[in-house]
Amino acid sequence: MRCLAAVVALVLAFNAQARGDLILNVTLDYDQERDHVATQTVFNDLAKYLSGAAGQPVKLIMTQNAERVGERVRTGTYSMLLAPAQLVGMAMRNGYTPIAKTEQDARVLLLATKSSQVRNLEGARGKAIAMPHRESLVSYLVNGELNARGLSPSKFFGQVIYMNQYAAVLYAMEIGQAQLVAVKESMIGDWLAKHPNVVVAHTFPVVPLVGVAVNDKLDNATRDKLRAAFGKLDKDLEARLARVKLGAFEAAGKADFEFVSTRGFYTPEVLSGAMIPSAEQVKTLMSQGTPLFDVRPQAHYREAHIPGAVNVTYQMNSPKEVDYDDGVDAFDLSRLPKDKNAPMIFQCNGAECWYSYKAARYMLKRGYTKIYWFRTGLPAWKAAGNPVRQGS
Repeated sequence: MRCLAAVVALVLAFNAQARGDLILNVTLDYDQERDHVATQTVFNDLAKYLSGAAGQPVKLIMTQNAERVGERVRTGTYSMLLAPAQLVGMAMRNGYTPIAKTEQDARVLLLATKSSQVRNLEGARGKAIAMPHRESLVSYLVNGELNARGLSPSKFFGQVIYMNQYAAVLYAMEIGQAQLVAVKESMIGDWLAKHPNVVVAHTFPVVPLVGVAVNDKLDNATRDKLRAAFGKLDKDLEARLARVKLGAFEAAGKADFEFVSTRGFYTPEVLSGAMIPSAEQVKTLMSQGTPLFDVRPQAHYREAHIPGAVNVTYQMNSPKEVDYDDGVDAFDLSRLPKDKNAPMIFQCNGAECWYSYKAARYMLKRGYTKIYWFRTGLPAWKAAGNPVRQGS
């Protein structure tokens, strides 16, 4: 059903683009009820309000799949994105500019049982932790903080348990399944006061709860109208948005999302045994005959790719973490050079894209010796003024 919903949403987006409509994607975090009638109604009304403010139709597309939305953001599918802070941070690296944020911020807490003796983040090493969905803002900030410290969540914690519902996360602590939980402070209400055996072990930096970003292809006049519109929501609409855990908005810019954008699931900055070239070096290597393999899904390759790149998709089923089991992944080595001393370059969608990191590491693990990992990938290639192509 989720796959069908994603296909339907994509078709609606393309149809709206063809008509010249503005496309508003609303992506809810995993603690927000997407399918409730009141939720659907308030965002439909928001789209109508924005249509009037912008002077052109606004088509609403609602989702709750952060990873899939990220793919669509990279291809510039949406005119506007109203989403949790981590998606706005990612969007502003892919041709979008933040224009608004909720007045309500998000503070993520690491809670620990007193018996665990955990009183800070370092003390959490080796303990079992329960967190919301792995693509939620909470898990994003926790894992991002560890990545920033050069630590792998799966190695740092004794066990990581992801759950789709906040109530289940807290219940995991209540029944002793986890010694630690990570949650938004706003979600626990008076739960902490009712559980004196639990303490706050660590507080993560505050970030915007939700932001709004617009596609840089929009003209300045439309962008200014939309920015002003979010700052002038009527009280009734604000109150209804508050009931879906948003509320009022205020003007915002890139600086508001800079921190959260650095805490994304970035790939490591080094890969032992591999060389990490710049866009200019990749261009030189290709001119010398070194093959470049674009290891993204075929649909991404068709949308835009480096001329001369060969698409061999790395089938990624493992998590976006430093320590993962590539035994659950798949890579068709029959389409790659058989000579383990032959040079080859692997590339995908940039520093936050794990396909090329895993492909390069996959090859190194199997004895290939001249692996170039083009970490900054397609965005860096385009930023250097190089051409891209569409199609197969």
